[in-house]
Amino acid sequence: MASVSLSKKLSNSRYNNWVKASLAVLITKEGIEPFVEEEIEQFQQKCLTDICNNHGLPSGTICTNCCTENVVNCPTNKICNVKHRKCSYHKDSATSFLLAGCPNKICHNFKTEIQKAHRYNGPSYKNTDAAQWCSKSWEVAKCFTPPDGYKDVVSASETDFNGVNSVIINCECFQTKVTDDLSKNGNIFDKGREIGKAVRHAPILEVVDNDLKQYFIDLDNLLSDTGHLISDNNAKLARKRLSELQNDTLLIGKDDVRKVLDDVAKVAHDNIKTQGDEFIKEAEKRKLELIETTKKSLETLGNKENITLAEVDKVLKSSIDELEKQTKVSLKRIKKATDKGVKKMKTETLKESEAAVDQVKQAANEELQKVSAANKQKEEEEYIAAKKSEYKHLFHTIQR
Repeated sequence: MASVSLSKKLSNSRYNNWVKASLAVLITKEGIEPFVEEEIEQFQQKCLTDICNNHGLPSGTICTNCCTENVVNCPTNKICNVKHRKCSYHKDSATSFLLAGCPNKICHNFKTEIQKAHRYNGPSYKNTDAAQWCSKSWEVAKCFTPPDGYKDVVSASETDFNGVNSVIINCECFQTKVTDDLSKNGNIFDKGREIGKAVRHAPILEVVDNDLKQYFIDLDNLLSDTGHLISDNNAKLARKRLSELQNDTLLIGKDDVRKVLDDVAKVAHDNIKTQGDEFIKEAEKRKLELIETTKKSLETLGNKENITLAEVDKVLKSSIDELEKQTKVSLKRIKKATDKGVKKMKTETLKESEAAVDQVKQAANEELQKVSAANKQKEEEEYIAAKKSEYKHLFHTIQR
């Protein structure tokens, strides 16, 4: 029944809207990635320069020896908690907290700079490897992403829209390049983050027309911020592509469509593994069916790298039709199996009823036999009693 419900909802173009919204999020993310990477790299280099200047170290001093555990105090809330004198985060001597600090005077001071730069004073140290803070700027960026799910990403392109927006919002260095107040709820990047979440976690892969229209407005506002992005070439290109997508004139890369489908498929797989609610699991499975059907339909377009929105719409309609077809076949199988089961159940019930009747008859016969035997015994007793009375009377008569 879930598949039927899903296909009916999608048949009225809301699935098309969802794909459009997903592509809009992807285009926006690609439009701000270079800006975010550049700012984080500048923040990384400023931290290293300030550390060297403030602590009398030669310019260019770095450290690649300290792991994150070495610079994170034990215990630290939400990262490690000591129980029974043992810590699951600081497991051994190699991963213990260094009370004396980094031998090169870099890493513990770098941690302090990251801590000061975090808007909410809560860096996500579980995501990052301090040994790479001096060499890979995105390891620094990961301190400003949400606490879970970003440990293995190595660049902005591998980080989802939620993570990229979180870096901008949480790292205060970005405020100098953004006109909107990043400390306030509902700022342009906060709205962008919420759009990404809504699309990525849409329960039945649909977006209504009014929401889609607002998504385009909010994402365009994000890319048009007058602090920096309004003049950024990557953001300009993203705004142009967003406009073409909204007006159905954009040529779309097949790989981009696959990318947004694979991204949501990953979320669905994760939900199936972690969710305890069977209804949610079933909904996620239906979502995966639609995604896989859509990807197969994409293959019917041949070796084209770019496709029109009209071709995308055709693929999506084909996917929905195929899902409905599969659903009808499944329902026929279920009905056939149900009818067979009902017939079998009726036969078994009839046999059980007949057996029950036989048992009742047998019990009744046994009871009748008992009654008959009891009546016969009573008649014999009455006959004997009558005879005894008769003989007694005769005996008294003879005596007289």
